[in-house]
Amino acid sequence: MTIPGNAIYRWGIFPLWLLLSATVFFRSPIPIDETRYLSVAWEMWLRGDFLVPHLNGQAYSHKPPLLFWLIQAGWGLFGVNDWWPRLVGPLSALVNLLLIRKLAEKLWPASIRVALLAPWILIATLLWTLFASSTMFDILLTGCVLLGMLGVLEAMQGSALKGFAMVAAAIGLGILVKGPVIFLHVLPTAVLVFVWVRRPLVYTRWFGCLFAAVLMGVLIALAWAIPAAIAGGEEYANAILWHQTADRAVGTKIHTRSLFWYLPFLPMFLFPWLFWPGFWSGLRGSRFFTDSGLRFCLVWLVSTFVVFSLLPSKQVHYLIPMLPAFALLVARLVAQAETTPRSLVTELILPALFAAIGVFLVLLPRVPGLSRLNWVQTVQSDWGLSVLGIAVVLAVSTGYRRKLSVAGISTALVAAIFVGFIFFFRYTGLAYDLRPAALQVKAFNEQHIPYAFVGNYQGQLNFLGRLPEPLPIVQPDQIVNWAAQHSDGYLISLEKDKPVEAFYWQPHREYWLVFRGAGQAEKVKPL
Repeated sequence: MTIPGNAIYRWGIFPLWLLLSATVFFRSPIPIDETRYLSVAWEMWLRGDFLVPHLNGQAYSHKPPLLFWLIQAGWGLFGVNDWWPRLVGPLSALVNLLLIRKLAEKLWPASIRVALLAPWILIATLLWTLFASSTMFDILLTGCVLLGMLGVLEAMQGSALKGFAMVAAAIGLGILVKGPVIFLHVLPTAVLVFVWVRRPLVYTRWFGCLFAAVLMGVLIALAWAIPAAIAGGEEYANAILWHQTADRAVGTKIHTRSLFWYLPFLPMFLFPWLFWPGFWSGLRGSRFFTDSGLRFCLVWLVSTFVVFSLLPSKQVHYLIPMLPAFALLVARLVAQAETTPRSLVTELILPALFAAIGVFLVLLPRVPGLSRLNWVQTVQSDWGLSVLGIAVVLAVSTGYRRKLSVAGISTALVAAIFVGFIFFFRYTGLAYDLRPAALQVKAFNEQHIPYAFVGNYQGQLNFLGRLPEPLPIVQPDQIVNWAAQHSDGYLISLEKDKPVEAFYWQPHREYWLVFRGAGQAEKVKPL
């Protein structure tokens, strides 16, 4: 019996999401970001302080608490464990997939096909896919952005009260996820309403309600921020109320990049859809002037990209919340062009590109420049051959059906990411698995052996080792004095070169995590 196409797209997204989510069980928490956020949640749990996050004994002002609260909620139900924090990211991704379907229904109520395609396109947009299982803030923030966009459309098409209440909730939750950056994702599209709406609008009422929604959202966030500022002290209050907002956005020197830094990455961010002829054939037949939904998505996509390009601080994952706009755009264009005949040769372009990636992975140890990386030297052909096998299956199914489907592309991409995670973390070994080092520190604790980390510590070991107290820190100029006072102790440092001899060492991303006895203090060379 043949399963109807709409049934596949309606229900098949869930097993595909499960496959993507399963990647979290084939790797350990990734240093430095994931291990740091887990340690913040762990210290919050130890202290019983759910108002002011702490990292290694110090108030942690870099991120608001919602992600940490979600981890606490799971630990409260199931006890402290490793698996619940790993599921927070995938569950947030599932919320993204459900909300983008609702948003597509709102944008194009007469086309159920677009609503069915949109989650499949989002789940296989490479940048989103890579971060969908991470214990970070961006996928969770994307859910808030989608809620805000749903509210904007509801305010325009249905109930203004309900719509702007959703916008307020999205802003409040977004601030609690990652700070006022939520404004940069939601407000440009709401403010540029005159671009994507072609009917008369009372602008004074619209902008007045929008201002009220922003105010309500800020009040939601302040319900946490004001008590936290009082409890955390003046320095913490200044950090969360100013430094982590306007000061960090405009005057920061963290991750400072050029104006056009994002542009070369766009083909990777939007892979594979940007390389699919089906997308371009839909674009040629698009009706931007008559389709307000397409204009809405274009305003959302372009305004977000421009705003974040203008900001000095740039990281690839900052753009994740704009990817649903691209997915909705692709879904609409593809749905309109599904009946347009295309040659088999053009349909095989993407399978050929997948095959080329497989060949590249096979040859990875021989690629100039990359071959110098420690983990690349351990790469074997099985990774590339697996991707090549996925490409062959995609090509054969395309040839059999004489057409390349969205479901086929998405399944191939998610399957490739799944095997990619497995092989990457197998090849990198301990470089991305700090559990052995954390257990060594835990053993020091249990045996009452003194130890200290030299230099800049990012909380990598606290949760993994279930450390009950902050890890002691010494600065490089304090090494000799510390060693003299703790002759039976150990110094832990992050170093550029592999040590010749030490008590314990293991790779830490591109560096080395080294444990030396106090008697070797003169050999400690921290970064």
